[in-house]
Amino acid sequence: MDDHPILLEGIAAHFARHTPDIRLVATAENVGLLLDAHTGDDTASVVLLDLRLRDGSDVAANVRQLRATGARVLLFTGEQRPALVRRALDEGALGLVLKEDPQDRLVEAIRTADTGEVYVSSRLAHSIVTDPRGRVRLSARQLQVLELIARGLPYEDIARMLHITEGTLHTHRKRAVEAYAKVADEQVGGTGELVYRAVADGHIDIGPDLPERTGP
Repeated sequence: MDDHPILLEGIAAHFARHTPDIRLVATAENVGLLLDAHTGDDTASVVLLDLRLRDGSDVAANVRQLRATGARVLLFTGEQRPALVRRALDEGALGLVLKEDPQDRLVEAIRTADTGEVYVSSRLAHSIVTDPRGRVRLSARQLQVLELIARGLPYEDIARMLHITEGTLHTHRKRAVEAYAKVADEQVGGTGELVYRAVADGHIDIGPDLPERTGP
């Protein structure tokens, strides 16, 4: 599952030339298109899933939908933010292959996933999978607050938009800081650093550019 045609064509060509025992059933730009096109018996036993698709779909929901078909899901991505990877793994994805890794790693990963075993393609992939920052859990409200702060909205406006008091807003921010300290053993300083970490780790996504680190 990827939305980069050249990459998809390259994978298909590699399988055809070097691994005839692996049959490419289908490619699609998103989960919905794949499920709509292949609802019969000709379904994949292993699905390669990119973490960031252009339709903006949620990775955890994508993994759940694919697993509901009986397929095993393997993450195949250039994404290195640990929270995104962890969310997919927690929903049952069977490992991580980085797009920068050699193609033989992908072949090995598919064969391993087909047996139901977990595969991690490299030291970098292993460090992403095991990064404690990926295990930080922020509530839906905390994520809302941090995303709006990251977009530069004043606290007063955020509180009004979320129908909460500014005091409650600060409580959500404080609990997000505590979540990092508890799970990742990482002391996050001011609000600017908290927002930076939330974006850099993949808890929130406000576009391709990370917010600059600022003071409290």
